[in-house]
Amino acid sequence: MKRFILLLTVLFVFLSSLPVCAVSDPGLSHSAASLVYCTEPDRVLYSSEADKKVYPAALTKLMTVVLAAESIESGKTDADQLITASASAISAVEGNHISIMIGEKLKFRDLVGATILAGANDAALVIAEAVSGSVPEFVRQMNRRADQLGMKDTVYTNPTGLHDGEMVTTANDLLILAKLAATKQFLSELFGSIRITIDATNMSGARSLGTRNYLVSTRVTTDYYLPMATGMICGSTYEAGFCVIASAQHDGLNYIAIVLGADTTRVQSAPAVTDETGSVVTPAEYKYIMNGFVEAAKLLKWADGNFSYIKAVDGSTPVCQIPVRLADGIDNVALLPEHPVEIFVPNDIDRENDIKLEWTLDSGTLTAPVQAGQEVGMLRVTYMGEFIGEVPLVVRTGITADGGLTVLDRVGQLMRTPFFTAILIAVAVCALIYVFGTAISRSRKKNEAKREFVKKNRYRSLPGGDSPDNGGRRLK
Repeated sequence: MKRFILLLTVLFVFLSSLPVCAVSDPGLSHSAASLVYCTEPDRVLYSSEADKKVYPAALTKLMTVVLAAESIESGKTDADQLITASASAISAVEGNHISIMIGEKLKFRDLVGATILAGANDAALVIAEAVSGSVPEFVRQMNRRADQLGMKDTVYTNPTGLHDGEMVTTANDLLILAKLAATKQFLSELFGSIRITIDATNMSGARSLGTRNYLVSTRVTTDYYLPMATGMICGSTYEAGFCVIASAQHDGLNYIAIVLGADTTRVQSAPAVTDETGSVVTPAEYKYIMNGFVEAAKLLKWADGNFSYIKAVDGSTPVCQIPVRLADGIDNVALLPEHPVEIFVPNDIDRENDIKLEWTLDSGTLTAPVQAGQEVGMLRVTYMGEFIGEVPLVVRTGITADGGLTVLDRVGQLMRTPFFTAILIAVAVCALIYVFGTAISRSRKKNEAKREFVKKNRYRSLPGGDSPDNGGRRLK
């Protein structure tokens, strides 16, 4: 049935009215770029300088382990496969490492774990050779994968994140990669691990590695621990600052926070102790605040505390009415959403003004009988002009038809059919033929009578005139 569009936008008048109030800023002040994202509605809830190109530091390793996981998924590499560390991979290792030796054989899964938890550069380089044959080829693969994923502002020059002025990324690009990494079960188990043990190898005893992500661990400090945090990766260089990708989960919602270029501040943790003469007995104590963790935790708690799902359409409140023909005792029927619609919005939205409905109906009227649950249109939900979803509009209760009205309607419908029209035309033509035929017949009879009359009375009008009645004799 051709849709009859009702160009009408209405407010959700059945939702309670709240004053307009913007969500408060998360209050970040120690980072170059940041964002927080919620997986379920697939929305970035806050971002600052998210397209700014910055140095990635150890977050580079996220692409390294993603390619490692995809190598396992493709069957090219087995997670328990022993990989031999070559001289070309680890002879000039800089930065964090777990002291892998040339010729040492380690399981592929242990190399990935060491890269994630300990930020081990030697493990990342051995992974690169195992996956692509050489480190330069692996870097080319990193960039190809970034292009495939749409990481348009990212350039990789090594698998470790050691500083290179040409290696850059953005918070938005890293979000693309983090979302992909979060879908890989092999990596997810390692992201949230507090400690792993690498079994003894042919050249080393067992290694116990603890995570450097203090959002998920209290092993070193409790200052940054966040119960809702689930993992991801972090690291720093002098040029890049402290960089964190942190994931979290609470009340069924999953979040990803990205903080780039955060600084580290030195604060006094205990004052100096002096004696009566003012001489320092115990010097003041200081500690360093890793603001990357602080700001990541702020973002995650801010997102969790300021956004939630609300029931925008409850499924029991009528949205509009539509006329009904031939119904028994009613002229209009209410249309309701087939099911509730939930939307993810700030907790302090102005529901009456921010949430809107648009609907389309299959026709301008319904004709009884109508079945309960019959779909007659579609309801479209928007929030602040953004499309949220749509749900069918249905008649909740069945409608019976009025027998008399139905009969009259069917008669009327029959009278409007081409067949009935043809019959009417045929009858009309026959009637016209009959009328004209009758008229012609009467006219002929009348003319014949008139001629007969004239014939009989032709000479009567003249005295002594001839007449057919007297044999043509003149009367005397």
